[in-house]
Amino acid sequence: MIKTKEGIVQDKKILVAYFSHPGENAVVGYVDPGNTQLLGREILRVTGGNEFFINPVNPYPVDYDSTYEKAANEQKYQIRPDYCDDIRVEEYDIIFLGYPIWCGDLPMVVYSFIEKHNWSGKVVIPFITHEGTGDAGTYDRLKFKMSGAILKGGGFNMTGKMARTIEGLQKLNDWLRSIDYNEAMSRANVAY
Repeated sequence: MIKTKEGIVQDKKILVAYFSHPGENAVVGYVDPGNTQLLGREILRVTGGNEFFINPVNPYPVDYDSTYEKAANEQKYQIRPDYCDDIRVEEYDIIFLGYPIWCGDLPMVVYSFIEKHNWSGKVVIPFITHEGTGDAGTYDRLKFKMSGAILKGGGFNMTGKMARTIEGLQKLNDWLRSIDYNEAMSRANVAY
């Protein structure tokens, strides 16, 4: 159940799907859980949705330089890493999709997840962690890749450092309260 901006409670199936990397971060240092996971857990707590962690079959290294090198190589060669398990996003009405910005883009494992599913008629709400790039243009890439989806607003983005603070979680909660789910669902033509 979610509470809308107008105070109306609707029954909608919500999924919080995200990729997050525990390990060395360029700005924050070693993190566990990852920055995006912290935001994802808070969204789960507030929305009561179901969780899907996009877990790469071959995990990324813990140290920053090795992770960066692997991510840059995947991006250069457009590699789509496999991930463990899967979930039918087609069974959900609203999908919060979380990811960090890596090398100025979505991590390639997130593209793997996106490309395996039909997003038509789904309300997709991105949440992003970064270290100064904002969404780095990924919101527009999602529009292109998620044909038929309704992307809500510009999503939410925050630095990893801020995500690890009480103030950051408060900003996330303020944002969650500001989302007009009724408007988003009506645009997606999903019946109430």
